Amino acid sequence: MRSRYCAYTEHNGLYLLATWHQRTRPTTLNLLDDSHTEWLGLKVCGVEAGGTNDVAGTVEFIAHYKCNETTEVIHETSRFVKEEGRWYYVDGTLSKPTKNSPCPCGSGKKFKRCCSKTGN
Repeated sequence: MRSRYCAYTEHNGLYLLATWHQRTRPTTLNLLDDSHTEWLGLKVCGVEAGGTNDVAGTVEFIAHYKCNETTEVIHETSRFVKEEGRWYYVDGTLSKPTKNSPCPCGSGKKFKRCCSKTGN
């Protein structure tokens, strides 16, 4: 998971595609198309399975990025599978906070007063 985040920060599409399971791999990566995207941080919230003897696992994470002067948050639970000793990203489920829920960035503010505002 962390290596894939680093690949996003470095706009390394070849690595991202190589670590994406062939069954769900896209042909292009939209977030890499925009050179104005600045990745600001990754927080791993939880991990299920994914150990040495496992063949599948999930990672819940929150990633922050800025695009065109707007701070954005991705909160996702990602599924991975291990094949021939290598882990591959399969897909993920996005979590969207409500306006009155705590902001996933951990600021302690409500989402509507923090990362949902444009121009952060």
